Amino acid sequence: MSTSAISAGHEVTLQLAQEILKMGGNAFDAAITAHLAMYITEPCMASAGAGGFALCHTPNSRVQMLDFFTQTPLEKRKIKDLDFYPIQVNFGNENEEFHVGAASMATPGSIAAIFELHRKLGSLPMDVLIDPVLDLAKNGVILNTFQKIDLDLLEPIFKNDPSVRNIFFKEGKLLNEGDLLYFPHFADFLEFLKKEKDEGFYKGEIGKKIADYAQEQGGFLQRKDFENYKAYWRPTITAKHFGHEVHLPNGPSIGGAIMFVLLSNFEKFDGNWLKAISQTLQECKSISGIEFQIRNRYPSMAFDLHGKTNATKGTSHFNIIDKWNNAISLTCSLGEGAGYFIPGTDMQMNNMLGESFLLPNGFHSWVPNTRLNSMMTPTMVLDQQHQIKYIGGSGGAGRIPYMIAQVLEKIFNLNFSLDNATEAPRIYVHDSTVHFEQGFNIDRKMLDMHHNEWNEKSLFFGGVHSIFMDERMNKIAKGDSRRYGVGHSIK
Repeated sequence: MSTSAISAGHEVTLQLAQEILKMGGNAFDAAITAHLAMYITEPCMASAGAGGFALCHTPNSRVQMLDFFTQTPLEKRKIKDLDFYPIQVNFGNENEEFHVGAASMATPGSIAAIFELHRKLGSLPMDVLIDPVLDLAKNGVILNTFQKIDLDLLEPIFKNDPSVRNIFFKEGKLLNEGDLLYFPHFADFLEFLKKEKDEGFYKGEIGKKIADYAQEQGGFLQRKDFENYKAYWRPTITAKHFGHEVHLPNGPSIGGAIMFVLLSNFEKFDGNWLKAISQTLQECKSISGIEFQIRNRYPSMAFDLHGKTNATKGTSHFNIIDKWNNAISLTCSLGEGAGYFIPGTDMQMNNMLGESFLLPNGFHSWVPNTRLNSMMTPTMVLDQQHQIKYIGGSGGAGRIPYMIAQVLEKIFNLNFSLDNATEAPRIYVHDSTVHFEQGFNIDRKMLDMHHNEWNEKSLFFGGVHSIFMDERMNKIAKGDSRRYGVGHSIK
């Protein structure tokens, strides 16, 4: 029988988390190490300059949500020369434009998260949790297939900061799969965290460096943005679906609320995913639409939005459950990255204020001093005894809640194994086109709009990494092959 399980986006992230569990740490200890490891193993999605959400569960308490997402600047200063400019990202069949630079940066929450998690739920000393990542930082990591895909997509952003060109480029060319990815200053940054902790990041040297850069280059962040940042514990939102208690993130995530609207529609349309997704996309076009649907369908649900502006892209996820049945489901995001790496750390800042579709009233229309909203949707499903049955999450921008929901339906309604539920073909509707993977059971007569059948699994349909507790209390872990995920159970 397995005692612990981990699923993640990279093998080395999983290995370091497993190392902490084997030395007697709990799931939250392992999550701290795993999250720091992601800064090296998944630098396009995780960083000290990023933010996210985690759902945490202990056998004797309710599910709690740790909100460490990015915060808009306290003030919207009038700046003559903003450092804010477009970058074209080539996705193969189309180019997409994002904005980067100092004025695209929001206050990050990742470092606040690991120390808050440690204060409330950790069991091993922080130095012990940082040391395995310190060894990784000194040795680097071999670039794998998925890292290479990400680097290729974001090459224009990595070219921006000359201080890191020797990290991501060799002889003027982007690193290839199999090359060593090494961050020369990251070990020093970890030593700094061991000594100075989160106070040193937000109220000390690091926050000052970022704020000074923003002020000099034409950005909005100031010292007080870092000095006032906090990671918050918030209640989850919960409802009964598939005969189980589903816990999803509250605001400032909107992904949880959208998933509950989707699940309600799925039941309304008798299990027709095409109708359920299409209806949900119509009903959840706006924040006010999401709030209206939740009030009407789940009148007792305490959904508390918090933010006013959405941020969705550049996400990754991991899950950990330990031998005591402590569990954590954590999703984080860097956006695409601002193209600015914090000196002495090799850590890139987020560009959460630089995506036009997040700001329907125009660039820089964000509301000061608020959490940004996000589609990130770490998920927990509990049984009637309030014990974990499933934990999971995904990357995939606005598609995140739609992809996780399809996995849940396969597990709890159709009794698929976790492996088959994860690898089963998926469906989504995007830009008036029905996208579905080959093998998805769909009545083609119902396709009254343009459709696209994908011949192979694609990261377009997310990357749902999960852990499932079966009837024999085995903890089964699975990483989604669409994003080269990994899973391992420990006996």
